[in-house]
Amino acid sequence: MELNWQTIAQRCVYGLQVQPGELIQVRALVDRLEVIQEMLLAIEMAGATPLLEFLPPPYLEKLVVEAGDNYLEKWDKYRLGWMGQYDRILVLQGEPPKFGEIPSKKLALWRAAGSRLGELEEARRLPFLLVAIPTTVLAGERSLALEQLDGLLMPALAATPAELNARIRSVLAKTEGGHEMTVQSGKDCELQLKLTDRPWLSDDGLIDEPDRVRGAIVSNLPAGSVYTTVLEEATEGTIWLPECRGVKDVVLRFEQGRIKEIITGDNEDADRLNKWLDGFSGEPRRVSHIGIGLNPFLHEFLDWTLVDEHLEGRLFLALGENRYMGGENISSLNIDFTIPGVSLQVDGRKIVEAGQVVA
Repeated sequence: MELNWQTIAQRCVYGLQVQPGELIQVRALVDRLEVIQEMLLAIEMAGATPLLEFLPPPYLEKLVVEAGDNYLEKWDKYRLGWMGQYDRILVLQGEPPKFGEIPSKKLALWRAAGSRLGELEEARRLPFLLVAIPTTVLAGERSLALEQLDGLLMPALAATPAELNARIRSVLAKTEGGHEMTVQSGKDCELQLKLTDRPWLSDDGLIDEPDRVRGAIVSNLPAGSVYTTVLEEATEGTIWLPECRGVKDVVLRFEQGRIKEIITGDNEDADRLNKWLDGFSGEPRRVSHIGIGLNPFLHEFLDWTLVDEHLEGRLFLALGENRYMGGENISSLNIDFTIPGVSLQVDGRKIVEAGQVVA
């Protein structure tokens, strides 16, 4: 099968399970018009209507800087009405916007409007497919041509549920029914998490009806992972992050489910990370979910979390909001981190050993 963006767009429509007559939001956070065009066409060919929300980083940065406060405060006025009509959401994700130089008041107004939209989206439980789209910025940061980054990623984006599920099923056979999880990372870090009756979910890039019944309404491309929420108030111990917002070698210490201490080589870095977490509402210091990457078509670490968290044997840990996958934590933060070389056990059964899946 030839891999091109038409093929990937068809895979997206299948993964999202687009139905004739539906209204689909296409949230384009990239400016690759040839990719966006193929996505819109594939939705129309499936008999549905796409509604494009064009918000690539330069556009969004300029909007928040130059728009008036009154407009930013009401940015969601019509978008709330649209959100009430969508049947499914397709998000095309590239590099994040750079908000560092934007006045805090303007950013707060825009984010508040976005939070209101997010609350309605969450309440409606809409199927949501997040797709990693290479851009010239992402490629340049990795000293690659855009065509090279496309070539590395497209096989993983195109992987079928059948190709992904063989590995997924073998891991789920050893994780399902487990009550406690232990994660060893870095030099001496160990994190204890309790699962109770939280189900293990899988991401094969297909949001079908059984997924929705289990509460799994979000999928990624590239796909290929198993993951679970955890008892929010029971996480104890430490976990090592190779990087967090530009700070290397970060250790998070949890007590009663919350980050009680951030340990770095520099106290100023720790203070900065604490202030960053304090800027979010709800409980940003709790674990949202934790999972294991299982995509056999990814072979290189790209320093791109949305992709790297699907590398086989890579642990991913998220902080913040998790109601969209059946958890109980509320927060305006939802961020994933990937961690190499971990060992993970469920009820004493080895699932990952030093970054290698053994299930």
